[in-house]
Amino acid sequence: MARINRGGYGLSVASALVYFFLYAPIAVLVIFSFNRSRLSARWLGFTTEWYGALWRNEQIFQSLLNSLIVALAVTLVCVVAGTLAALVSARTRWRGRAWLDGVVYLPLVIPEIVIAVAMVVFFSLVHLNLSIWTIIIAHITFCISYVIIVVGARLGGADPSLQEAALDLGANEWTAFRRVTLPLAAPGILSAALLVFTTSFDDYLITSFVSGVSSTTLPLEIYSQLKRGITPEINAISSAILLATIPLVFIAQRLERGTLKLRGALAGVTGVFFLMAAPLVARTWPTERNLPQLNLYMWSTYVSPRVVHGFEREFHCKVNYDLYDSNEALLAKLQGGNVDYDLVVPTDYTLEILIQQHLLAPLDKSRLPNVWANLDPRFRNLACDPRDEYGVPYAWGTTGLAYRSDLVKEKVDSWDVMFDPRYAGHILLLDDTREVFGMALKKLGYSLNSTNPEEILRARDLLVAEKPLVKGYNSSNFEQDLVAGDAWIAQAYNGNLTFAMRDEPNIRYVIPKEGCTISVDLIAIPRNAPHKELAHEFINYFHRPEVAGAFVNDSGFNSPNRFVARGVEPWILAQPAIFPPPDSLAKCEFMHDLGPVVALYDRYWTEIKAR
Repeated sequence: MARINRGGYGLSVASALVYFFLYAPIAVLVIFSFNRSRLSARWLGFTTEWYGALWRNEQIFQSLLNSLIVALAVTLVCVVAGTLAALVSARTRWRGRAWLDGVVYLPLVIPEIVIAVAMVVFFSLVHLNLSIWTIIIAHITFCISYVIIVVGARLGGADPSLQEAALDLGANEWTAFRRVTLPLAAPGILSAALLVFTTSFDDYLITSFVSGVSSTTLPLEIYSQLKRGITPEINAISSAILLATIPLVFIAQRLERGTLKLRGALAGVTGVFFLMAAPLVARTWPTERNLPQLNLYMWSTYVSPRVVHGFEREFHCKVNYDLYDSNEALLAKLQGGNVDYDLVVPTDYTLEILIQQHLLAPLDKSRLPNVWANLDPRFRNLACDPRDEYGVPYAWGTTGLAYRSDLVKEKVDSWDVMFDPRYAGHILLLDDTREVFGMALKKLGYSLNSTNPEEILRARDLLVAEKPLVKGYNSSNFEQDLVAGDAWIAQAYNGNLTFAMRDEPNIRYVIPKEGCTISVDLIAIPRNAPHKELAHEFINYFHRPEVAGAFVNDSGFNSPNRFVARGVEPWILAQPAIFPPPDSLAKCEFMHDLGPVVALYDRYWTEIKAR
């Protein structure tokens, strides 16, 4: 018995360690949702202000509403259709049964990215505009398999003689189904429904490809906000989702084990749904209808509530904005040709591609007097749009060096510090092919837009030699590692550091003497935009100095408006990372579309990451 007890004690310890490993990160997330600091790397005291900010965030609640609508619609359709399919499958014994089972399992084994691309192509071919309906259709295609499998397994374990006995006793097919088959299948149906609901509610990848105007779901909203780093607001959102989804998983597990009765499960599920819907019911939603609509598609970093609401009040319209997390996502949407966005905000090299592919409408320059009066001359006639025909600069920044002045004592003014063995294990690079190669090319004295295979090869060799020194590749929340002191030096986007430098004064940012990337995101009107006049009004409105100043204060990124300083808060205006001296930009370059040569960069980047 002693041996058994020792073994049992060991298993208990092992189990406890496993549960700790699984749930400790979740506990930390919940705790830091009450952190007074905007940055999760440092605890500055307890507060509930982020939940208050969450309550006031209209976009969060709109995205929550979209997620609930999608998940409930998908669940309803999948449960009805999937249960019928499971019934047919359970009663069928024919040669094609194995083939049919394979078809059911196929959506579960195909990579999500393949399904996402296939759905985008399909919707484009049938000329179906991307919207909340295309999200529902796409989710049904991969969620219905869960219902067929779970309900089919439940029915497969049921005694078929019970159905036959009901028929022998005089019940018709419908009565036998309602009184015998359905109660037997009910636990499986409810479990499948919960599985489908949580899968649909949580999906990001496929949703990001097939979403359209005003159909941003909660996962899309959260992921796009991560581009500004993990803040307590994101922790608060995640904690709220956790509060709602854990009970659903618990109910599904107990139901499958038979430790919970069906009525109790239904009551529990209903209670959870009411809990999720309560904040939506409690909110006051806009009551004005038939207002002109303006549909924006942009980075979450660039959404300034003050700018949006000011425009809505002045022009008596409703601004809808959806979010993307990469230029590639924007490009894929516009190439499909089945979205109704009025304004998009691509980076300079992406604007160049969009112009080449005739996906943008020419600007009516006569409707943009504020732009031409207030735009900094440095951002006129850019290489991506030499005659200012298609895009107006919206925000700009640099990709330079960030470091901790308390941990790196020497003067930092060159990319050389990224290759110093003394800082091995404390160096971060961006997870971005062009930016990392641009850094290496600049260090070697070449252009970051090099198309010379020999120069690109030398840059690859330099990055391979550097890799043992690199802690990791991070484009989303590198500032968190700097604040925590886990990283001492990082390749960084300057705008992402604005609020980090405010909270951690030891963080510094410099533009290396060899030069770096200077990037501009431009606001442009898609060729098929339905509200071009209102789109021109927004562009012109945005370039008022006071509006541009509000944008800088909210986003932390600089504006190409030459009079923007009039409305910028003093502490931001004093940041050389955001307002650099003009002479420091002398060797900086804009990125250009490199055409087929990009494939060489991508191949070398894959080799570097795989080592």
